[in-house]
Parts: sequence; structure tokens; C-alpha cells
Amino acid sequence: MSNGKKNRDYWDGKYLVREFSKYILAHQGICHGELTFKGTRVLVRMVLESLARPGRTIEQVAADYRVPVEAVIEALQLAAHMMREQLRLPDPHPDEVSRIKSVKRLASTVRELAA
Repeated sequence: MSNGKKNRDYWDGKYLVREFSKYILAHQGICHGELTFKGTRVLVRMVLESLARPGRTIEQVAADYRVPVEAVIEALQLAAHMMREQLRLPDPHPDEVSRIKSVKRLASTVRELAA
């Protein structure tokens, strides 16, 4: 996302595949090209919407959808990156990033924004 890496695009037969991260991709032949977690048909937006419900933790959502906790964290990071791009905001300063105490705090912020 902000680490300088670009999406990796390739063809899988007749379908275009765009890898966004280690765990997230968009494959035209899977779920109509929506973002999913690799090797699954689990939609990234469904996981993020599940996190937005009060009281849900990253660990609970990861277990519910049978994806690694790291995959859910990547989904949150991707959502934050896409939001910055949509709003044309600069990436956070490295000092600012280091102040984030935990990913749970980030998930709490996402839930508040979604409410």
C-alpha cells in the first residue's frame, strides 16, 4: 500500500487478476471481480462490514470467515489506503504511524467511521 509496491496484474486464462497484497486480490472470474481473500470466495467488504458491527474483534471476524488475522489486518490497511487515495490525503508520517498502539485501535476507528 504505502510501502511503494504496486499491484501485480496478470492473466489467469481469460481472466484478469490484480493482486493488491499478500492476501487480497480481484479476479474477474471470482465473485465478479470483487476484492476477495486469496484462495477463498470471501469478499473483503463483507469482512470489513462485519468488523463495523459493535463488539466485533479482528480475531472473531477472522475466525468467522476462516481467514488469517493478518489477512483482516491487510483489509483494514487497504481500506485506509483506498480512503486516502479517494480523498487525496497524504500517507501518514512514519512518526504518526508509530503512535498507533495496536490494530484493535484502528479497527475501533473504522467502526466509528462506519457508524
